Amino acid sequence: MRKLLALFCCLEILYITFLVNTAGPFLSPVILFGVSIGIAWSYLKLSTGAYSLSAGKEMNKTLFPVLQWAAFAALFYFTFSWLKHFWWYDKTYGDPNSKSDIIPQINVLVTRFMSGEQPYQLISFGDYSLFPTYMPFQWMPYILTELVKKDYRWIPAFAMWAMSLYYFLRHRNDFGRHWWAVIIPVWPLILWGEFMMHDRKIFVFTVEGLIAAYYLFVAESTRLRSIVPLAIGIGICLLSRYSVVFWVPLCAFLFFIAGKKKGALILCAIPLVMIVLFYWFPFLRRDPSIFLQGYNYHTNAAYYEWIHDLQGFGGEVYVYNGLGFSSYAMKFFSGDIAAKVLAYKKVHFLACILCVTLLGWFYYRNQAKYDLRAFLLFSLKVYITVFYAFIQIPYKYLFFVPMAISASLLAAGLSVKNNRILKSEEPA
Repeated sequence: MRKLLALFCCLEILYITFLVNTAGPFLSPVILFGVSIGIAWSYLKLSTGAYSLSAGKEMNKTLFPVLQWAAFAALFYFTFSWLKHFWWYDKTYGDPNSKSDIIPQINVLVTRFMSGEQPYQLISFGDYSLFPTYMPFQWMPYILTELVKKDYRWIPAFAMWAMSLYYFLRHRNDFGRHWWAVIIPVWPLILWGEFMMHDRKIFVFTVEGLIAAYYLFVAESTRLRSIVPLAIGIGICLLSRYSVVFWVPLCAFLFFIAGKKKGALILCAIPLVMIVLFYWFPFLRRDPSIFLQGYNYHTNAAYYEWIHDLQGFGGEVYVYNGLGFSSYAMKFFSGDIAAKVLAYKKVHFLACILCVTLLGWFYYRNQAKYDLRAFLLFSLKVYITVFYAFIQIPYKYLFFVPMAISASLLAAGLSVKNNRILKSEEPA
């Protein structure tokens, strides 16, 4: 079962990078979806402690940590040198009319905020305008780079390096002294590097590493004894890319039915306080409509991206890129593009609601079989898989997030320790 988990994790990376869309725009997303659910399923099976792995002969006690640190240092240097090369090679990232308006939009929000303006107002980029869609923690960290006049792309890079180091230190002793104990602790750096090798543009024009770092922190926090890091991580995610929004009620429900009512309360209270402090008080209080305006702009953006396909370009990047089920909506939904987008938006919403409902029902019926922490991580992976599979615009860079979450399931599932978590170690 551990070998199956490792295989699924490798296939997930490949079907997002080098094997993307190789089975066509209709079968490829089905394969990717099945592989991602397979990661969650095999991890959940391993969490029961019913499977074991033949450890084999261990490495030299003195040499082994040297190999681990050497692997981390080599991959750190690889990501650093490649990022520097990418950024030097293509310097058009700051031009919104070039290939992306992501970093330019962040720059406008940061400079407006630093000058005392309301950041959330219409942004004009010459031949088009947009309403800001980014939540505060998606752009506020870049205040630091603006203050020191450095490239904005250092923020997601440092965030991923920091989370990779945390992941490495946390898991480097979880696998004994075996060959996979050199590979698994550096898994976030491996998937990051493979993403770089496949598509450098992702790391030239986008800053998804910051969001991936946020969600990896949440995934890692599901297995901590204290509930506070998880609650803070959820708050951070809700204040950035709020994909996790439907999972939060499920998370609180799981704690509640597990008899941990205090944990459920903390899980709701801390993110709420963070939203009030960092979103409502400085921004929403002055203009309560900014969230809905940003949300509605996502729908408009989906409409124009889908239109690209009808005009003969963009399909391989957007609708028919083999990552999401938007290709089915484009081909089989009736009506014009606007009607298809709105219908697919409802499908996305219903898929997320159905997912968390079924997960909650499943745990309620089987809570004696699965410990709470293991099921939290399992449910996060399943939910994020569903959310991104049905997203209206399945940009490739967005899938850095579900790949990052898989790293936590891989580390937990491949541990040579007994993966069954004692009830006394469950989060309070």
